[in-house]
Amino acid sequence: MIKAIVLSMAAVVALSASSIDEAFVAGKASGQIRAAYVNQDNAVDTDTYGTSLGGVLKYETADWNGLKLGVGAYISQKLHFVTGDFDENKANLDLFGEDTKSYAYVGEVYVDYTVDALNLRVGRQLIDTPFADTDDIRMHSNTFEAAIATYSGIDKTTLVGGYVKRWAGYDSGDDISKFKKFSENSNGAAVVGVMNESVENLAFQGWYYSIDELSNAMYADAVYTIPLNETMGLELSAQYAHFSEEKESGMDGNVYGIGVAFNVGALTLGAAYNKASNDEGKSVSNGFGGGPYMTSMEEMTIDGFEDVKAYQLSAELDMANTGLEGLTLTALYGNFKSTPADMKVKEIDLIAAYEISEALSAEVSYAMVDDKNKNTAVDEFDLAYDGGYDRFLVRLNYNF
Repeated sequence: MIKAIVLSMAAVVALSASSIDEAFVAGKASGQIRAAYVNQDNAVDTDTYGTSLGGVLKYETADWNGLKLGVGAYISQKLHFVTGDFDENKANLDLFGEDTKSYAYVGEVYVDYTVDALNLRVGRQLIDTPFADTDDIRMHSNTFEAAIATYSGIDKTTLVGGYVKRWAGYDSGDDISKFKKFSENSNGAAVVGVMNESVENLAFQGWYYSIDELSNAMYADAVYTIPLNETMGLELSAQYAHFSEEKESGMDGNVYGIGVAFNVGALTLGAAYNKASNDEGKSVSNGFGGGPYMTSMEEMTIDGFEDVKAYQLSAELDMANTGLEGLTLTALYGNFKSTPADMKVKEIDLIAAYEISEALSAEVSYAMVDDKNKNTAVDEFDLAYDGGYDRFLVRLNYNF
């Protein structure tokens, strides 16, 4: 469950310049070209589909006295002939901006300064923490307007602190290409965290978020690895989250989680359980991104439900030994239930991820969401997906 802070779109070769002019000349361009197709087959209401071609184009200067500048353009261009009609409610909005329009925006623009073991990045940037994360599940990652300091001068320990102001991306709500506040009146969130691996085979992290107008949140998890022999191993994990609401936001309660994974050769089998406890009318949250919870599926999480319980079973197979190096097959089963919300949902996910080369990769996922109480979600047109839906997603990525 440990999440490292992500500070750039791709690994950048360390370059050093003797002047600021040379820093710009010796800078490096990088990015990703991505094509994506999504098709949603709803049990009730109109089926939707959409296709987009886009990606990220980024430039970062070489290091000059510890200082670097970076900027990244995020682009999604709708392919009309393989996208449903918006006026007929057949367009899937996941890959596009407002009203299924193509978009282009500056997703990253930052100043980065490093001295010894201390790094400070200010501006629009990629961040991965438990309650503010990239969650790269459609065309682009979430990005944040933030100032984040990271200190790694303590052996096997990383300290993080900063302030996050606004965000954009798939999880951010209407018109994903616009940077927006966490809520209408929120001024942002202060965050501090520590990640530690000083104990052999044990990884621990703890975080605190003060989210203006919404909640004070704490999160901690630990993962303990038990090597059994050269080809077998066991991984035990536990997590805890606490939300204390502000201004009657409803973001309040506790989350408990446990997980176990058993690895034998190319096969990994896992099981996880989450339980949330809330006062009446309150619920826990993913925060600003996909969330850190062990039972999260391709579609469903425990976010937004009162007194929700969930468990997940998983199997992952690495196909390297069959001659298909880079191919991973994953199957997940999730069961979610909230009595106060009258919610009972089952989900099955089938996922194939293939890293064809260092530059080229492909992902295919098929999620089957079975809504027993016919109240899974409400889409942008206020149409309930009664009975659930099946979602098919394909993404092709070329990194340069």
